[in-house]
Amino acid sequence: MKTIKISVENTDAVQQAIKLYGEKAENYIAAVVKKAALEINRNVQSAIFGPPKTGHVYFRIPGEKYMTIRQGSADGPIVAVFRASGKQNLSLTHRSSAPGEAPANDVGTLASSLYYKQETKLSAEIGSRLPYAYWLEFGTTKIKPRPSWVPATENYAPEFRRLIEDALRRAAK
Repeated sequence: MKTIKISVENTDAVQQAIKLYGEKAENYIAAVVKKAALEINRNVQSAIFGPPKTGHVYFRIPGEKYMTIRQGSADGPIVAVFRASGKQNLSLTHRSSAPGEAPANDVGTLASSLYYKQETKLSAEIGSRLPYAYWLEFGTTKIKPRPSWVPATENYAPEFRRLIEDALRRAAK
């Protein structure tokens, strides 16, 4: 997945503050960057596990060798067939997310693939280790986007700005 990077805007002003207030300012800002990355990842995970989704219902019909996925009802059109090995413990139904909703949780693979990495004191990276997370976030020619990272980042931006300003005020004391 392409990652989302969290970094401090107006870095000239931040760099000036760091020069003026030293390591204290840099450490306060580093704590804000880390908090933001962890909070955004938590919000992405909450969106995946969160509100009930409104997309299609899929029915899994387990077989000895193959599992059949049908849309709408147990007699609905077949949308997928795959080897059943290791898949017998899945629930028999799954409701997907509708376009524009965060991806729907099924077995927790996407939510457990989220990661956070602080690259420097002033930047962090969040994302998923799964390639299909990118396709869900931004869509493909066949599926419409199911965004979760972009909305979580945009929703947290005002708080991030406030926390950076607070960190600089604390460093100035």
